[in-house]
Amino acid sequence: MAENDQKDILNFHQMALDDRILKAIAKLGWLEPTLIQERAIPLILQNKDVLVRARTGSGKTGAFAIPMIQKIINMKQAALVQETKALVLSPSKELCNQLTKNINELTAKCSKDVSCVDISDQVDPSIHEPLLAERPDIVVATPARALLHLKAKTLQLQTSLDLLIIDEADLVFSFGYEEDMKAVMKSLPKLYQAVLASATLL
Repeated sequence: MAENDQKDILNFHQMALDDRILKAIAKLGWLEPTLIQERAIPLILQNKDVLVRARTGSGKTGAFAIPMIQKIINMKQAALVQETKALVLSPSKELCNQLTKNINELTAKCSKDVSCVDISDQVDPSIHEPLLAERPDIVVATPARALLHLKAKTLQLQTSLDLLIIDEADLVFSFGYEEDMKAVMKSLPKLYQAVLASATLL
């Protein structure tokens, strides 16, 4: 993008984002959206299914995490009960841990209103049960760990899920998770928004 195109860049402040998200973005030192963030954030906020394809280091996580958090804030204004609204799947524990760190940075100013739990760690499922019993707004997991809790009914999404995000989708579908993914899908509502994120997925 040429320098003379800079005036056309959609600013974070023009995206109808909550002030608390904007403050967290500023604290991270993100002065303006990357190209993929500028394109993806408005589409996700419009409830469209989106393929976020961008190289590593291009702000891909922010492109789906920022609108996810905003959507949850919007939904909670009218919500009568606490429910899990977003499921974020990634192929490995390490990637899940990094995603959770990024999400927590973006919810730093609204953590009382937007909760996120990472259940990817290979620990006894009973360790995560109390956390899931609180119906966190966002659950981050590998497909296998999500399925484990869906089968045990400690994670229930059939009536509450609004947004499914699959990060590094190409790896998720090539890590031998195909059967797990099919089973996970059967536990989801018929209608939900889907976002696939990848550096290489075509």
